[in-house]
Amino acid sequence: MPELSWSAAFLGTSRLPQKNRLAFSRWLLTRFDHDLARLNTAMETQFASTSAVTPPLVGMGGSLLVSSPLVEAYFTFLREALPPAERIPLNAGGYYRSAFLPRVLGANIEVFNKKYGTTFRSYSEIPFTSNVPVTGADEWFLFTSKILRPNFVELTDDGLANCNRSGLKREEFIRLRSRPADLRVRTVDVAFVEWAEARGTPVFEIPQKEIDARDFLSRRGQIKRTFLTQNYAVVIDELLVHGGAIKNTAILVLLAVAGTLLVNPLAAYALSRYRPRLTYQVLLFCLVTVALPAEVTMIPIFLQLKTLGLLNTFGALVLPTLANGFSIFLLKGFFDSLPRELYEAAELDGAGEWTMFWQITMNLSRPILAVLALGAFVGAYGMFMYALILCPDPRMWTIMVYLFQLMQSVDTPVLYAALILSALPTTLVFVFCQNIILRGIVVPSEK
Repeated sequence: MPELSWSAAFLGTSRLPQKNRLAFSRWLLTRFDHDLARLNTAMETQFASTSAVTPPLVGMGGSLLVSSPLVEAYFTFLREALPPAERIPLNAGGYYRSAFLPRVLGANIEVFNKKYGTTFRSYSEIPFTSNVPVTGADEWFLFTSKILRPNFVELTDDGLANCNRSGLKREEFIRLRSRPADLRVRTVDVAFVEWAEARGTPVFEIPQKEIDARDFLSRRGQIKRTFLTQNYAVVIDELLVHGGAIKNTAILVLLAVAGTLLVNPLAAYALSRYRPRLTYQVLLFCLVTVALPAEVTMIPIFLQLKTLGLLNTFGALVLPTLANGFSIFLLKGFFDSLPRELYEAAELDGAGEWTMFWQITMNLSRPILAVLALGAFVGAYGMFMYALILCPDPRMWTIMVYLFQLMQSVDTPVLYAALILSALPTTLVFVFCQNIILRGIVVPSEK
């Protein structure tokens, strides 16, 4: 049978594993060193992201399947990379009985029985043959000429002569001018029935359910593992294999935490140590910034960063979040609670301002600094809207942006898997840093 007669199993739906869709995506991307631009050029495709790289639609219904680089690559994948047990035959008879007839005649089989004088108990008992049958001729011809992909339809001798006289292309003739006697179906399931009957073993169709049951029982453990891990594999593959999401997020988090622990303590230290005349006005201004939603400042920040030429850089992601009004207010109150005698003693010992800042203030403020660092981590890690607007270049996308793009094209189970995996880093940080967090909350109130 021609290659078109087969498809890869487990290409994925909301209920089935997607491991072979994922396997095809990896296989094709590997051939082009994960360069999406090169892949699109070679395959004549327009995949918007690596997560959108999927096999072509090769099924029973539709128009004539024309050879293309992507289709040829898919059949190469079937031949070279896919185990024979992972291939499935495209079953025209099954499609005809389970989908087409109920849609055309309704769910009640009695409509068919009344029309042809038969006593079938369900559509699953109606045979599907290569040539036009006596029973169900109208439905068979409608399905073969209008629904079935022309690749699976052959012309009889009379059909070929009629096609030549019509002056139409083969597909156009099948769809528009053909008669029942002009057509013959050539699919795996029909060929199997004829092959078995010729050897004295009459069968109705490929025993696909029995084959699947035997395969399931022989690979029960493997299939369980596939169902348990398939959704997580899709998400992990998106983050690890496609793009630089993890690297970008790690750099962003490190810069955000470092900047937060430097800029805010310096500002709070100046207000606490020198107590300028407008201290309370400055603190009030800091608190007012907390009252403004981030969406209010998003457009001005974007325009300013665009003017500075910082779009699609880590500077665009980090600079707007370095100074935080609430953090400065919180640190200033904490620094005020530190004993002034420590600074006086340090000055007598000849310590400079920078030394007192690092050795005294920062050393004694570790609990509250840990809380601020945690907040900076959570903010940077969960940044989505800012990251998407300020860095539209896919090479600068963070984990949250990549997951958002992934969620546009996956089923709900994959979406839930993405949510669980994305929550793991923050959950682990809270679990392992809970003592530091509690100290940061309790210590200031004790001073």
